[in-house]
Parts: sequence; structure tokens; C-alpha cells
Amino acid sequence: MKRKVVVALATGLFFYALSDVLLWQRIFEAHDLFQFDAQYQSGHVSSLVALIGVGVVLLWDARLWALWYAAAFYTLTFSGLEDVLYYWLDGRAIPAALPWLDDNRLMVFKPVTAETLLLNAVLWVLFWASTLCLSAGAQRFPISRHKEARKRDSRLS
Repeated sequence: MKRKVVVALATGLFFYALSDVLLWQRIFEAHDLFQFDAQYQSGHVSSLVALIGVGVVLLWDARLWALWYAAAFYTLTFSGLEDVLYYWLDGRAIPAALPWLDDNRLMVFKPVTAETLLLNAVLWVLFWASTLCLSAGAQRFPISRHKEARKRDSRLS
């Protein structure tokens, strides 16, 4: 199940960033449509919510993994990874300064520059990767199974 959730997350992030490149870069910037920035941003966030929502519905039977997916998708999107993917998919270098990201609460390292954007993205990727590792450890030592076994043994004696 963990592999399925990680693949869904990576796929969703990739296509969310790709849609950003195709819509913003290829349409809005190419045709100087900056006066519609607010409408673009609300539509782009709506597509993010849709990707997260569909993923949660499809992962619903996985219980906590559905919540993990939603939280990881949201934080990785707004903590720098989506921006890194945006520039990578567009084939451009990350700008030296990204002042529009300075007010973002998920950006730990500020002011946001090319270097601090990468640091923020790596920090959050490592955070979510560590939760995966911790969940693997919890699955190896399932406390709830031990408790259930003890209850069953105490009832039998």
C-alpha cells in the first residue's frame, strides 16, 4: 500500500507542476494575461484540491495512508517542490530570487532564493520520507497486535 501511495503522490505532483507550466508559462506569460492572475491561481488551487480529493477517495480503504497522501501532497506543493518541478519541467534555471514565496509559511528558509527554495523542498521531502521510514518500523513491531494477543491470552487463562 505504501508504494501505491508514494507513486500516486509522485504522479500527482508531476502532473500538477506540468499543468502549471503548460497553463501559466505557455498561455498566460506567452500572451501577457497577467491581469487574470487571480483567476488562474484560484483555478490552479482548485485542480490541486481535485487531485488531492480524488487521491483520498481512491486510497480511502488505506485509512491513514489517505490522510498521509493529502498532507504530503499539500505541503510538498506549497513548500517548494512544485516550484522546483515547475522550473525543471520548463527547462529553465530557478530564478536567483523568488520574492512572491517569502510570505509562504511552509518556506522555512527565507528569503526565498534558488538555493533556499531547493533547501525548503529537500527539507519537506526528507520529512515525508522519514514518516515513511517510521511507518515501516511501526509495521515491523505492531504494538496493537501484541496488545490483542495479550488480551486473548489473558482470557484463555
